[in-house]
Amino acid sequence: MRLTVTVSDDKKKNVLELAKKSFEEQHRGTVIEIETLPREILEQRIQDGNAPDLIEWDGSNIGNLLDRKLIQELTPLLEDGSFGLLDFYPSVLQAVKDQGRVGAIPVMAEVTGVFYNKALFDHAGITYPKENWAWDEFVKKARILNSYDVDGEVIRYGAYLVPRLLPVEPLVWSNGGAFLSEDGMRATGYLDSPETVETIQRYLEMYHPLEVTPFEDVGRDTWISCFRHNKMAMYYDANWTIKPMRREQREQFGVVMPPSMGEGPLRNIVQVYGYCISAQCQDVQLAWAFLQELASPHTESGREWAKHNLAVSRTVAEISGQQSDPLYSPFLKSLENARQGAFDVSSMKLWRFWNNDVFQEWIFRENRINVEERLRRIAREYDEMLHT
Repeated sequence: MRLTVTVSDDKKKNVLELAKKSFEEQHRGTVIEIETLPREILEQRIQDGNAPDLIEWDGSNIGNLLDRKLIQELTPLLEDGSFGLLDFYPSVLQAVKDQGRVGAIPVMAEVTGVFYNKALFDHAGITYPKENWAWDEFVKKARILNSYDVDGEVIRYGAYLVPRLLPVEPLVWSNGGAFLSEDGMRATGYLDSPETVETIQRYLEMYHPLEVTPFEDVGRDTWISCFRHNKMAMYYDANWTIKPMRREQREQFGVVMPPSMGEGPLRNIVQVYGYCISAQCQDVQLAWAFLQELASPHTESGREWAKHNLAVSRTVAEISGQQSDPLYSPFLKSLENARQGAFDVSSMKLWRFWNNDVFQEWIFRENRINVEERLRRIAREYDEMLHT
């Protein structure tokens, strides 16, 4: 007996190798074949009728995958009690369900937050940010914390705003806007709404004219050294940034959920990752058994996911220590009411018109971009693609 499972990167492959070893020892004669497949090749394999048995799921609209009959509905299989759905955080469970159908078993998640350097706040004599804070307060603190040399050049930025779209969307929601309609089928009136336009303009103002955040994208390999060496006072990105910190470094930083740009409290954005069983799988029961080995909080490999990203269930959060960790626990709390973003809802269709490269171009071109006009054009192109 043979099962094929897809993976897109080495950290996930390490967990799969752990599950493979345990499963093959318990199921003599079974071979788990792990295939490293980029997203575009996986999609082509599925379209060609040559899909692997278990498919890595990156958060794309689960209802769309079920409706197109690309994956198995897992609801009947869950009747055996292998997974307690209520153990998953609400936003995680919402991501894998559609109209009562479950299409994937989640293994890890990611949400955004603002890290801050306690020593720099103490030195400046300003209070640490607290939950339910406002964008204006964020801007004010960033401007105070900016530091300059004798020539007026910035030597420490008050904040770092990642020049990508993921952390922008929760700010848009908090201001009463949205990138897309809830079903992902319309951009006009949403992506180009006054609320969305205003939010993006205010985000861009942090680069120019305020200059409280660097233009460069501080990557995963360098951000912690920049933060540790006081090159920035606050850092707005996702929870993955905790993992590179050494134990002694963690004590230097605090974390708070993003500020709200509107009147109401912010609702965070969540990215969920997991595994589906392909509709083309010939041995669903065997695939389901391996999925339990891979994702259950009661297996070593199921708990291993929390070493790489945010836990998706309360059980794993407790066992892994994330629940009691002062840096991880605020992110876990935000999973209670977070939601998936427009790119997942649209199964990345919006990405063709509105992506990180486009957004970074706007940042580098400073005030020469007419945000309202550009968003109106992108919204129109997206709607024409879906409805013509």
